Amino acid sequence: MSIQIIPFHDDLIPQAGKLLTLRHRNDRISLPALPSRFEDPSVACRAIQTSLHRQHTSGFAALSKGKLIAYLIGDMVIDNLWGRSAWVRTPGCAYLPETEVEIIRDLYAALGAHWVDYGIFFHYVLLPITDKSLIHAWFSLSFSIEHIYALADLEALDLVLPNPLPGIEIRKAGPQDRQRLADMSDVVWREQVKAPVWAVQMPEAVDENREIWASQVDEPDMTIWLALETNGRVVGIQGFWPAETALNASEDNLFIPERCAHMGMAGTREDKRGQGISTLLTYHVLTQARESGYRFCNTDWRSTNLLASRFWPHRGYQPVAYRLVRRIDQRISWANGIVPE
Repeated sequence: MSIQIIPFHDDLIPQAGKLLTLRHRNDRISLPALPSRFEDPSVACRAIQTSLHRQHTSGFAALSKGKLIAYLIGDMVIDNLWGRSAWVRTPGCAYLPETEVEIIRDLYAALGAHWVDYGIFFHYVLLPITDKSLIHAWFSLSFSIEHIYALADLEALDLVLPNPLPGIEIRKAGPQDRQRLADMSDVVWREQVKAPVWAVQMPEAVDENREIWASQVDEPDMTIWLALETNGRVVGIQGFWPAETALNASEDNLFIPERCAHMGMAGTREDKRGQGISTLLTYHVLTQARESGYRFCNTDWRSTNLLASRFWPHRGYQPVAYRLVRRIDQRISWANGIVPE
């Protein structure tokens, strides 16, 4: 089969929308919690258009006899958090089911070369966990799992209240707890900077992080539960708010179902772990979310965070997607075997 690889253009969106619809229908066979609306080709097309409207977006398409059989779309991000990086978002990769997944590797060779030419050496891909052949294709391109996204089906969970913990009070946070939230702002990053995660925490961002955590009590849609000792010291925290607000969800996020809460604030003090505090807080968060009308709750964690990756799946969170990453040796920009004249 003769295949032509060309730059992606708007005229291909209708065909790309059909490919994305096929992919999403197959994804939902294994993961029915994923939003059903993307099985509509018109919605899938809008998702692709949204991705194309991001800054610094480009893509490539594979054609056979003039018909689109696969595409890959990504955007470059240049900011203080991610540095110079490039991203394939959730609707940015699809291929015809009867097509060999090998074509994705050819598309990445084209798109990745474009990124490297711009000095972008950190490449990320967001994709569902369902297509093992596709995941293996990305693994063979030297990508690896960095982050896991998961959903809890609140209607399917049997939320049985754990036994009370002596000396521990569980209650909602209020405006009077601003300082307590600020004091808990280091509970996550102090764990993340250690082995085997080694995720950086910029020293200049520590104070800003304290302010962000303290300000969460001012958010009307935010619900925060605290675990306190009798002396008033907070030893655990979990909080949630609407996923579409928390994640700035747009038309190109295929992993957020309707009526979904986002559990984006969680941690237990190191000296209090293993005592059931996180389990008790999880019960309160998921119960409150269900009583508030949510059907699902999502969260995410670094795959190298041993505590999180072992805790959340045992509390009803089912992995639905990965963030893959490849870090390219930046010396390739000059170490290409060519001696300067």
